[in-house]
Amino acid sequence: MDKKRNKISNWFRKSFQLVVYHGKTYDTIRKIKFNRLGFTFFIFGIIVVLFAILSVFVIYTPIKQMIPGYPDKETKKLIYENAIKTDSLMHELEMKDQYLKMIQDLVFNEVPIDEDFVVPVQNLSEQQIIDFNNPTKPRIKIEDDTDFVVPEEEFPNIVEPIKGIVVSKYSPSQNHFGIDIAAISDEVIKATYRGTVISSAYTIENGYTIIIQHKSNLISVYKHAKSSLVKEGERVATGQIIANYGDSGENSSGPHLHFELWKNGKSINPENYIQF
Repeated sequence: MDKKRNKISNWFRKSFQLVVYHGKTYDTIRKIKFNRLGFTFFIFGIIVVLFAILSVFVIYTPIKQMIPGYPDKETKKLIYENAIKTDSLMHELEMKDQYLKMIQDLVFNEVPIDEDFVVPVQNLSEQQIIDFNNPTKPRIKIEDDTDFVVPEEEFPNIVEPIKGIVVSKYSPSQNHFGIDIAAISDEVIKATYRGTVISSAYTIENGYTIIIQHKSNLISVYKHAKSSLVKEGERVATGQIIANYGDSGENSSGPHLHFELWKNGKSINPENYIQF
């Protein structure tokens, strides 16, 4: 082992002499003595100095913009702006996902309405009750602002989703937040008003179910369809065919359309302003 160490040590200590001659007279200009160890440190020092000089040029001069993949000021500005926009878009998507989940929970899980928003019958006059149950008359504004019936003038072109007979009425007290409409077998289901499809899915309980978001926070729901003809994110026009009439889902006892309307997260009676 000692012989090996001595051999390595002698190799590094071996001396050399660098002589610089004049090109024509061959006179000796300079002699430089060095060994291999000193020469190694000398080369290493040159590399470090060159790397430091190159780093200064890259960091503090525009030469860095010539390096492939290195962004210039405009590109860095765009990257920063896009990062802010992406963060904002992600926030908007999270808010929309939360909103959609809330709507789906309301529709698919049959969440009962908040009784604090229901106007007690004893607080209405006899004429108010008559007018409230007459869909041909304009809606009466309740003083405590808890009447969630949509004014007729707000949706002047709203249409019935299918031609048929209402066989089951709207009854929130019995957890029936819509109406059931029976029609002939070859009828189709139409969008009651223009809007955007926020859900088009199949569930074991309700079969093919479509949910459409309309303006003014109005949402329409169509359950137990035979098949869906639209997909999520699709914009639909008033009266556009969105599904085939049928009998799907365990909660269906026969061919019919279960139709619901929701306003500001509260269920409303479709018969209050749609003539079936």
